[in-house]
Amino acid sequence: MSSNTESNNFKTLNLTMVVKDIDKTSQYLSSLLGIGPWEKMEYAPDKNDMIVGKPFKLKFAFAQLGSIVLQLTQPIEGESPWKKFLDENGEGLHNIFFEVPDWDETIKRYETQGSKILASGILEGKRWCLFKLNMTNFRVEIGER
Repeated sequence: MSSNTESNNFKTLNLTMVVKDIDKTSQYLSSLLGIGPWEKMEYAPDKNDMIVGKPFKLKFAFAQLGSIVLQLTQPIEGESPWKKFLDENGEGLHNIFFEVPDWDETIKRYETQGSKILASGILEGKRWCLFKLNMTNFRVEIGER
């Protein structure tokens, strides 16, 4: 898989799961599966950091799982694709996150193929964008490398 990932110029950074309670879920995964330690943070972009969508607030928890980072995301405030997913589907795998070296080209390619931007913004000076891929219920989030 790594050679295929490298040939696409993508670097897989994380698998994102949406959860109702980060603390309970991270404790459960630690006790049951030994996943951890967990690094936790909050993210609340203001309107100046949003490119597509409205401001929201999320809690994150990150843990290394082999060569992949497992990210738990808990919606806290506002309407966001993560809250909508939780409301409609319950907890579960939400998206895969990749950093891409060719941000503008990747955005154009996804949009040309009919993928829909659900949200986009800036975090720590780098752009990110969450897509719902065309013809699937699969979500991909890309970040600027």
